[in-house]
Amino acid sequence: MNAQDFRNQILMKKPRYAESRIPVINAFANKGQSKSEYSQFGPVYELYIYAFILGLKKGLKLPLPTRKLTKDFVEIAKWKRDSSLVDFLLMIIFSHSEELGLDWSELEELDEKDLNSKVNDVIEFIESYANGGLEFIQQEHMADNLEKSPYLFVDLLAQNTTFQSHSEQPSLEASEVSEELEDATLRLIDLGESPNTEFKSTLRVNLHTNAPDSKMEHSCMKTLAGFMNTKSGTLLIGVSDKKEILGLEIDFNSFSKKDDLLDEFQKHLDNIIESYFGNAVISLINLSFPEVKGKMICRLDVEFSKKGPVYLKNRGTNSEEFYIRRSASTKALNASEMIGYIENHWQTDS
Repeated sequence: MNAQDFRNQILMKKPRYAESRIPVINAFANKGQSKSEYSQFGPVYELYIYAFILGLKKGLKLPLPTRKLTKDFVEIAKWKRDSSLVDFLLMIIFSHSEELGLDWSELEELDEKDLNSKVNDVIEFIESYANGGLEFIQQEHMADNLEKSPYLFVDLLAQNTTFQSHSEQPSLEASEVSEELEDATLRLIDLGESPNTEFKSTLRVNLHTNAPDSKMEHSCMKTLAGFMNTKSGTLLIGVSDKKEILGLEIDFNSFSKKDDLLDEFQKHLDNIIESYFGNAVISLINLSFPEVKGKMICRLDVEFSKKGPVYLKNRGTNSEEFYIRRSASTKALNASEMIGYIENHWQTDS
């Protein structure tokens, strides 16, 4: 059995939930109603996925009671066809392969009995953490501790994840620039874009509208993700794909504070990276600002993530995305492609 077949078997399973959770499901899930007290949780399956993520974040692994005291959902594949949330669920599950005891290199060698056992382990993994998350939500709801906010789920995650204080959070510090680095950067530009090098004209300004555009930021961030998931590489901001050295003036002029534009740029870049990846990837990025032909550009040298895959958080679509480098471009992988890629790129190396 290959990774795609394994995924399909999981999708055909019917996870269970405890009957004792019905009151909280009724309170939080918008089951086709036009209005609901907590309608941002959407259908029951969405609430279940959210509860699973919350349980996982809090480490609340709570086994289900006996089968007589539980109910079945429909198959995962029927929760909502082509739903990005279901793919998101699978991404999270497969990123915890060590806890699940999954060895991707041995998957094809397992007999049917052992494969069924692995699939059941995955379903039990979902059920236990979802039950823990639902238990937490139920207790908080009964204690009237939950605000009726449209961002309730995001708030719950923020409140129940261990964060460092702002002063303790790692930030992106710029390295000193030597003549050798500036010469090496110029040579890199002369060679053009490649699987290990990409140019971006700006960090945040759309050159067609001459205004800040989140799509520009997303384009830069997915390049960083591609390098982390494929092979170490360099992103140069302030250089066009035709090797024209534009510098950072266009981005500088987009900031309202004008006293220290380089500092504003660096803070903004740091905030974007934290927003899209969190702080865990900071150690994989080396930032510098070399001057090339009289113009300052931004150089980001990015290391391959040896510890495992890196997912980009797309807040616009409320989903996680997975990118790799291919030729001189960055490519997004769908769920089935991603599973096979992770299997070949990390798991077999362990």
